[in-house]
Amino acid sequence: MKRYFIAIFCAILCLGSLTLPADKAEAKQLFKDIPKSHYASEAIQWAYEFDIINGYPDGTFRPNQAVTEQQFAQIFANYFDLEPTAEELDKFSKKPIASDAIYNTLATYQVPLNGYFDNQIRNAAITRGTVAQALAYMLNGDTTLNASIQFLLDYHITSGQNPKYENTNLQRYFGTTNNLTRAQLVVFFHKLQAKSFFYISPEADQSFENTEQYALNKRANLARNMLDKSLRKGSNWSTEGNNKPSKTWNGEYTYFYSYGKGDLDSRGRILSITDSSKSSFNVMYYTYDGWNSGTVEGVATIVSDKKARLNKTSEGTRCVIEFEKVGVNSIKTTEFYCEGGRDKGTNFNGTLTLETN
Repeated sequence: MKRYFIAIFCAILCLGSLTLPADKAEAKQLFKDIPKSHYASEAIQWAYEFDIINGYPDGTFRPNQAVTEQQFAQIFANYFDLEPTAEELDKFSKKPIASDAIYNTLATYQVPLNGYFDNQIRNAAITRGTVAQALAYMLNGDTTLNASIQFLLDYHITSGQNPKYENTNLQRYFGTTNNLTRAQLVVFFHKLQAKSFFYISPEADQSFENTEQYALNKRANLARNMLDKSLRKGSNWSTEGNNKPSKTWNGEYTYFYSYGKGDLDSRGRILSITDSSKSSFNVMYYTYDGWNSGTVEGVATIVSDKKARLNKTSEGTRCVIEFEKVGVNSIKTTEFYCEGGRDKGTNFNGTLTLETN
């Protein structure tokens, strides 16, 4: 075991709760709302015995109560024993809160979460899909929702929630948009610990090393962009604030198309433009088509009020993409020679629309 896994959940899951008396631990039923037949009974017993989690003053565990993103973030950072950072995120929510240090740390590893810049999002319930992407990225370097779910299924970390969709729709089978509950959270980490899953993927380590010298907010943007479009909340950080339409190029532009009924029968494009100046802007362009995906990063040169051109990626690979403003809220992209570093079929010539929510 990487470290002694004690008191990870206590301060986070049980805000306002009290430890039950000692005689409760000896009772056959630890919490009055968790019978022995409950699917999470063993995991809850394990967590309680190691002082990881407490119940509430009325003797309940409240297994179906939703977990907030910042509660999950705290547990996640402690579980993987992540290195803290002295860097600090700029946020849309200016008020400092207790979870700031945790989100600063998670941004250095580019963990896919929503709440890097918004206190309200941090305090909102986290979905099972977001949890799946965060865990699978940290453990296996997976960057898509389907691959993340499949990883957890393959290693029996989860069995899904909707059996009727098991062979037809992976995301519905898993219950991607459902809120994570206290019981589910304990079960996730109990199974991870039982399988000695404490390691960190090369992708997360590479982000932490930060050889590209990316600012912390840019790494947080990249982390948010890994989340599936169906799971994203809020906006990426930019010098223009909340990415409202403006005279600059800054913003997050997206395209999504479903061409069949299957879970993989869809394609999407996410174009994130930041640090726009009179002469250039930074590009992060994520594309997927079914299982295939790819990412292009680099600096585009502005050639006119409405046109810009990327000639190579930040890694020096040849990739030509022309960007053209179409109205206020859209950008048309045309690609040439961008096969390197991308799966086949993930190029895109078409129009993306600015996300303003």
